[in-house]
Amino acid sequence: KTYCQVFYKIFDFHHNMTPILNTKEMKSDHLSIIAMHPHAILPLHGYIWGAICHQLLPDLYGCGAATEIAMRLPVLRHTLRYLSTRSADKKGLLQQLQIEEENLFILPGGVAEIFYSQRRRQPNSLPFTQTIKAKRYGLMKLSLQTGARIFPAFVFGASDMLDQLFHVDQNVASKEKDSKTFDIGLMMQSISRKLKGGIALYYGQYYLPIPHTPKLSMVLGDPIYPVENTSERNVNGNKLTCKRIANPTDAQVEELMDRYVNALQCLFEQYKVEAGYPNDRLVIT
Repeated sequence: KTYCQVFYKIFDFHHNMTPILNTKEMKSDHLSIIAMHPHAILPLHGYIWGAICHQLLPDLYGCGAATEIAMRLPVLRHTLRYLSTRSADKKGLLQQLQIEEENLFILPGGVAEIFYSQRRRQPNSLPFTQTIKAKRYGLMKLSLQTGARIFPAFVFGASDMLDQLFHVDQNVASKEKDSKTFDIGLMMQSISRKLKGGIALYYGQYYLPIPHTPKLSMVLGDPIYPVENTSERNVNGNKLTCKRIANPTDAQVEELMDRYVNALQCLFEQYKVEAGYPNDRLVIT
């Protein structure tokens, strides 16, 4: 985790996690899920989160979640396990939160956000649309079942590290949707979903898999409590949680989803000027 601090200078890394920002909320013993967007092609900013959290907020550090494919690849799986990352299956996540009482760091956009990723090819001051996949009902249900609060997080510049040959964004112009590259992107996205892991063709500097080095600005929002104004101890009594709902209704999941999406939108609007993207627009699907 400490080694990943080398990325701070490489990516001109900035964040809003000062010693006085939400310190009481962040350092409490409440079970937490940190949900970060966008996923990007390669989530290098996830490693930076591990470094900054280990440095400033060790009480918030827990385990990460990755696809089954990622956990089987040589080298990558060892790196992920070193960073306390586990498979993102439902059973494992429930055990991590309820039984082992460890906080969860996750990039909920998954495969969809990999294919939404598109590197900016214009000055940051010009309008640009960023699309993320945040309407993840499974994540909301997990929060309600475990009583874990959710910290929404966004990383400006994360999608600018790599170029993608075939990106899929339903918010692009209709002319681009009619192109063969868009069709190939849809096909690769479909294959990735079946394999439960992102398979994308990408390149960086000098047309090699070397990331570009944009300025990265990581912002963490206020926690969202699944059942507000409730509190109880977790199974083993070491962590606080909200009231747990074993079988949440569709209405309860939808209500939490609305609060989460609204918090992400507000977080983006609050920090986009400071991050250097004053005219950007965020589309949440």
